[in-house]
Amino acid sequence: MVIIQNVALLFKSINIHCIMKRVYLIFILVFLSQINYAQRFGGGFLAGLSMTQVDGDSWGGFNKAGFTGGIYTYTGLNKNMDIQLEFRYVQKGSQSDSEIPEEYYRLTLNYIEIPLFIKYHIYSKISADIGIAFGYLQESTENDGYGELPSEPEFNKTELSGLIGLEYILWKRLKFNARYNYSILPVREHPGEQTWYLNKGQYNSVLTFTFYYQLANLGRK
Repeated sequence: MVIIQNVALLFKSINIHCIMKRVYLIFILVFLSQINYAQRFGGGFLAGLSMTQVDGDSWGGFNKAGFTGGIYTYTGLNKNMDIQLEFRYVQKGSQSDSEIPEEYYRLTLNYIEIPLFIKYHIYSKISADIGIAFGYLQESTENDGYGELPSEPEFNKTELSGLIGLEYILWKRLKFNARYNYSILPVREHPGEQTWYLNKGQYNSVLTFTFYYQLANLGRK
């Protein structure tokens, strides 16, 4: 029992977010190093809608709508697979489905997010995504029916999430993507720091529906 407690204290003392940032930087450097050898290399702009909720609060349902937009680039790994890097702004959070002041609640979390993922081309116009995303919390606000609330406990400034998605080519330069993101680590602790097995706090759960406009191919053909 003492050994288990010591191991738990060791992991608690480790700055997991700092480690993840370093690992993520390594992934980005590997991605950039592949550009010189890629047969496919391009990028463009993206914009769309986010529908979000926070698992672990008192409100369920993807009731919080927001905006997402940014830029992206990709490089080909082989004829069926690309690796893609994005830099995007995305609004997350949670919202009650009631407008009654006593029941109203709205949480807004504005993130700068860097997704990095593998894109596998299933058919000529359909591809699947799987990867991770590192997010930096730019701003957070909580409100009830009577005004702004203090965030207690405070939200973590960084987020690491996993992602999966599907993409469909509408036109040679226009694509539509549906994606699901879920926090791997809690975005904040429960009030009172309660935990229950794997439930260590509150987690962002996000659906995004995004249009991608691809610029001219910048790589060698």
